[in-house]
Amino acid sequence: MRINLNNVRPRVQPERRQDSEIGKSAVNETFDDVIREYIDFVNRQVGVYMDALAGFAGHRTRVERQVHRISRAIKSSIDNTGQRVVVYASYEDPTKPDVIHNRIIRASDYIAANSEGGSNEQQHSQAVLVFLFAYWDEEIRPRLATLKSVDLQEIKSDIMGDLRLLRHDILHNKGILRPEYHKRLKKLGDMFVVDQPIHISYENMHRIFVLIKQDCVRMLFEWLGVKNAPIQPEDIVDSAIQKRR
Repeated sequence: MRINLNNVRPRVQPERRQDSEIGKSAVNETFDDVIREYIDFVNRQVGVYMDALAGFAGHRTRVERQVHRISRAIKSSIDNTGQRVVVYASYEDPTKPDVIHNRIIRASDYIAANSEGGSNEQQHSQAVLVFLFAYWDEEIRPRLATLKSVDLQEIKSDIMGDLRLLRHDILHNKGILRPEYHKRLKKLGDMFVVDQPIHISYENMHRIFVLIKQDCVRMLFEWLGVKNAPIQPEDIVDSAIQKRR
């Protein structure tokens, strides 16, 4: 369900944001402006994630076709140990001097890396999670605290807290989820296994995107003082904030 918020007014008018670097007042922004900015940022990551997965699938398909195109079994025999030996011939053109290799990898390894759930998908998924948390923690959260005139620690989010724990082990524990961090997960505990690599499926990645947007709506409802909304944040799968001035 998509939620649109039109002509909303906060309970308390936010303070003007100051830009400490240039010493001038920035354009007035409100709490919902910052929430909308982060939702837009999340949506961009969704798009990049989907495009990357499509690219990985395309690479896998092209190499699979190439393997069948350039390799032909031309001889089959049984050696003196009784093992079947197959001789393959490559139909690639070895006379092209303008071909530059940036890496050498077995075709089977390349196909596996670009397959669904493969290492390329996992590395990209982890990078997106790290990016989502970094932008939240370093840019969005401090601005929300300023606009609410509260301490930074008062801006709380269970899902972003979970991403903080995952980020730490992705960057500092070779992507292995520690037991002490797993038990502290509030939203994503059922996704991961203790002392195992942080593996994120396609479905779980989209679940994380939805949970982030739901918490954005929760914070927006709290800021607006909405208590008896016709729909609760946990029932929302996407959001759009519209303002008419």
